[in-house]
Amino acid sequence: MPVVEISHLLDELICAGCGTRNALWLYPVRGVVECRECGEKAVVIVEPSGGDQ
Repeated sequence: MPVVEISHLLDELICAGCGTRNALWLYPVRGVVECRECGEKAVVIVEPSGGDQ
């Protein structure tokens, strides 16, 4: 059975690498944001609480 990975589209954000809007996806389990247009990736720290404390 294939593993389904959770991802979230980051609305209205622009990729710094290629300038494409609405192509950035967050993969919270891997801690990565990836541009689906150019393939550029950035490592991020995802807070389980959502960042609100």
